[in-house]
Amino acid sequence: MTRPRLVAGACACVAALVVAACGTGSRSSATDRSVTRGSVPAAVDAVTGHAIRSGLELNIGDQDQFLETLFKASGALTGASYKANFVEFDSGPLVDAGFAAKRIDIGFMGDLPASLAAKSGLPVEAVAAFLPIGASEYLLAKPGISAIAQLKGRPVAYTTGTSEQAFALRALATAGLTQKDVHQVNVSLQQLGTVLQSGAADASVVSVEQKVDYQQSHPGATVLATIASVQPASYAYLLGTRSAIADPDKLAVIDDFTHRLIEASNWEKAHPAQFIQDYYVTVEHQTTANARLILSAGGSYTFEPLGAAEQTALQNVVDLMSSAGAIPTAYRISPLFDPAEAARYNQIVKGVPQSD
Repeated sequence: MTRPRLVAGACACVAALVVAACGTGSRSSATDRSVTRGSVPAAVDAVTGHAIRSGLELNIGDQDQFLETLFKASGALTGASYKANFVEFDSGPLVDAGFAAKRIDIGFMGDLPASLAAKSGLPVEAVAAFLPIGASEYLLAKPGISAIAQLKGRPVAYTTGTSEQAFALRALATAGLTQKDVHQVNVSLQQLGTVLQSGAADASVVSVEQKVDYQQSHPGATVLATIASVQPASYAYLLGTRSAIADPDKLAVIDDFTHRLIEASNWEKAHPAQFIQDYYVTVEHQTTANARLILSAGGSYTFEPLGAAEQTALQNVVDLMSSAGAIPTAYRISPLFDPAEAARYNQIVKGVPQSD
């Protein structure tokens, strides 16, 4: 699926975000929307064999209206006997806060916010994983800088507490640098391109959209690394609450939704022009020309089975943050991975052929 900014927020501590989220009624952090299809006979979960009862609701933590738009455009929820409520958040850490506030059953985010869910002891597990196809995140430098080693002692922009921070540290490590070797410019995700434009940073972790904007005015800018060029791979995760997974009715709905999500992703890859209009132009307010550049630069996903590679990659994020001094101590992310849930999801992935 085409990638929105999966994560945001300047705070690395989920607990603080949880307090903030629970103490405000502002709709700027989260907004409820729903996509409802007419009442139809109950289906059967192809994984568990459990009947999907009519009238159930699934609360989904969304970002940037991405999933909501994807499902509306593709019609992938047509025939579903349950109601999908899309709860919009501004960031991955705030999706974690949504879990803590018991507002959502499932929610998606990048790798660092997923690891922070384990750190804070949120009762959630991974129910899906997806891997970027192509370069969807960039370490972009101003003209005149051509190598990561040249960033030593220079201002580099990335946002604390996000998967962009994890990517930045992985990229710096390829040249033997750590967070202590650069001067971090810690701004919101929306400002990562702005600080590069203004000269406040010599390099920045930017999205496809920000890369396109900056290179149009600075054709000599250099891509020093992409999310596809660093190791280990940077996965995104769909997490679900243990209470929802333990409920046979809700689990059947989650399995069905995951199946439909893969089908919706296949639809998007087959209909790029329509998705450009529905998402990038209508929701993200990009021009059609820029939207085409964004989509051609990268940003699609493939859904990957949950296994050792995904767990190792997520643990690497934590270990890298700890060794770089970005967090006080390392912690284990293993509570996010349940073999039984992984086996159910892997059966779904096996049963739905994915488009390239």
